[in-house]
Amino acid sequence: MSVERLESNYVQVAPLVELHYVEKGAGQPILFIPGLTFSSEIFESQIDYFSKTNRVIAIDPRGQGTSTKTVHGNDYATHGKDLAKLIEILDLKDLILVGWSTGNLEVWSYISQFGKKRVKAVVTIDMSPVPLSIDPSCWVEGSLDELRTAASEILISPKGVRDFFSEYITAVMIQRNVEEEELEYLLDISAKTPYYICSSLFCNAVLSNYFEVAKEISETLPSIMFIAEHWSDIAETFMNENFPGTETYIMGGHLMFYEYPEKWNKKLKDFIENIK
Repeated sequence: MSVERLESNYVQVAPLVELHYVEKGAGQPILFIPGLTFSSEIFESQIDYFSKTNRVIAIDPRGQGTSTKTVHGNDYATHGKDLAKLIEILDLKDLILVGWSTGNLEVWSYISQFGKKRVKAVVTIDMSPVPLSIDPSCWVEGSLDELRTAASEILISPKGVRDFFSEYITAVMIQRNVEEEELEYLLDISAKTPYYICSSLFCNAVLSNYFEVAKEISETLPSIMFIAEHWSDIAETFMNENFPGTETYIMGGHLMFYEYPEKWNKKLKDFIENIK
């Protein structure tokens, strides 16, 4: 493999299931995992930046990007197993795991099932380990009615998924005004995930609970949670009260690392340098 250019490859993680990943650079590995329906492409700025000093890998989870689309395994327990197989095959050690949004669930799922022996640090971006709760002090993805409506009335067709992400990108993910060309670019990435896979993953995500493993990580590994500004009050309080060993950093919207790559990359670089 040439460490000077971006390599695109596939790894078989289960019978007839291949994960697509990109890789660039050499050194301590950093593995980026995108959120619901997105692909490794969303981390372009991070790959370019960190590959100067690290071995950088970014994946398309099962059902996303150009990875295999299956009618089974569209849940975060399976995604955790897929991640474990990829990590084993690539022989990644002293690994810095970086999850964004539902990519956080893959990180927590992997560690809850396979432990921390290959992991040096955990970076999570803007999603709670408890996405749904009746406890008003919890940082959640939305109310029960909001999430039920999304699952049962919106994410049930290609148009519904497109409309959902169009609104989410412009209202929550990105703070500046999004031009039509950029919106289409992001929606095209998202559209590589079939609507029925998106729906399955969404339902599994909001019903997940990774509180205990997030607490274990907070107590035993260097960790940081990036939090978007729009819900920072409740999110930071929730993190500090329940996971005091995990650093928090507030900036931007849900897609902060894409919109503000220089600031975000600098913060992650500082975090990594402090754990060496």
